[in-house]
Amino acid sequence: MKGHNHGTVSNTNEVFRTFIGCRVKGLVREITSNGHYANILVFECGWGLAINGNGSHWTVNPDELQEHIRQAKEELVDKQQELEHILKFSGATK
Repeated sequence: MKGHNHGTVSNTNEVFRTFIGCRVKGLVREITSNGHYANILVFECGWGLAINGNGSHWTVNPDELQEHIRQAKEELVDKQQELEHILKFSGATK
């Protein structure tokens, strides 16, 4: 498996270069500290590449990435329960 440059500085070309040859496995959204969203490309190697709406970009280590995935899953479960309640309330499901 390709090694990653853990010392990569955010917002540099090296952030992208470190993922050359890695396969994308998925995508997860993160709410950043300023309330905006960053899309994180998830790679088979366990690392992520975050790209914010303003163009900033950085690597996400496997531990942080797993936390983002856990949080996204929790949000989706909550949203699913809310939608099921609304559908039931509206009479769309029994």
